[in-house]
Parts: sequence; structure tokens; C-alpha cells
Amino acid sequence: MASDTPSQNSERFQTAVTILIALLSTAVALVASQAAVLIGNTTEAQHNGVLAKINQERVDGGSRVQLARNQQAYYDYEYKYSLSTLTRDYAVAAESAGQTAYGTRLRLEAASLREESDLAYFSMETYYLAEDAEGNLTGLDTERYISDGRNSAEIGQHLDLRFDDNFALAEALRSQALGLSVSIIALFVSVMFLTWAQITRSLLRWVWLVAGLLIALGVGGVYLVSWILSLAQG
Repeated sequence: MASDTPSQNSERFQTAVTILIALLSTAVALVASQAAVLIGNTTEAQHNGVLAKINQERVDGGSRVQLARNQQAYYDYEYKYSLSTLTRDYAVAAESAGQTAYGTRLRLEAASLREESDLAYFSMETYYLAEDAEGNLTGLDTERYISDGRNSAEIGQHLDLRFDDNFALAEALRSQALGLSVSIIALFVSVMFLTWAQITRSLLRWVWLVAGLLIALGVGGVYLVSWILSLAQG
């Protein structure tokens, strides 16, 4: 059986390299399309993050306005309750000193202050009042008030307020898109080496062929490892 001629070997080499270039060009197109999708998703996630941040600031602003009104009511309640107690003590002292008429006026003033204190108490959202270990009121729970306002907006108005999640997703997608961009560059270099192998007629063509294949296999290996890791994490 006659051995292949140099021209036949060269033809087979050219055919094999052409097929490899076609495959890698297809891979470049697929990776580029995936990168374009990721870039679009990154932009969308970033946009959603900005909207969520705006929504949160708007909701928190409304909650802080209501919270300020509640705090003012609490201060009125606390002040007038204390003043009512002090006035009643003065009334008891006056009555003990024999100043019954003056003590009566003080008791009426204390009752009026206590009524105003009660009105201030019932005008605020008492659910958010905080107490110390001894059961004494310490004011309004600001953090819980703001948190409940956000939850109500998310459930009732279907607003997205979690800008951190959107920004984290955008960052993750941006990293993936960057990795694909690097892969595209590497595949382009691989195609370039294979093209040099196709047009070179000396033994150097084998060097270009091996270099191109190693780069392509390296990119493929990275994708394979990433895929396996994603399956393991999933």
C-alpha cells in the first residue's frame, strides 16, 4: 500500500485546521452572544437596584414623617404625665398644709394635664413603644417602625426595596461577563494561531497548531470546572 504523498498530508492538515477554525469560530459566536445577554442582565439588575434604592428612600421618608409625629406625641405624653404627677403632689402638700382651696385648684390642673397626657398617648401608635427591664416606657422603637414600613410597602404596594440584592446580582453578572470577554479574547488568539498554522508551510505550523489547541482546551477546561462547581454548589 503506497504511503501518502506530502501534498495529501498537507491537504489533510489544511482540512483539519479548517474544521478546527470553524468550530472555534462557532464557539466564539456562542460565547459572545452569552456575554451580550449577561451584559444586558447586568444593566437590568443595576437599574433595578437604583429603583429599589429610590423606593426605599421614599418609603423610609414617609415612615420617618409618621415616626416624628409619634415621637412628638410621646414627648407630649411624657411631659404632661410628669407634670400632672408633680402637680398632684403639690396639691397633696397644699392640702396637708391646710390650703384646701389651693389644693383643689392644683388637683383640677393635674386632672387636666392627665387628660391631655392620655390624649397624646392614644394619638400615637403604641404598638411601637419600647420598655426597659422594669417595664418603664423608653420611647418608640425606631428600627422596628422603619422595618415594618418597608415590609408593608413590599407586601401592600409590591415595591422592590432590596437594592443590595440587585447590586450584588449586577456585580456577579458583571464578573461573569468579564470572564466571558476574556474567554472570547483567548479563543480569538487560538483562532489566530490556527490560521497561522494553516498558512504556514514549514514545520512551524505544528507549533501554531499546538499553541492554538492548548489555548482552546484551556478555555474549555475552565468552562468544565466552572460547570462542575456550579452543579456542586447547586
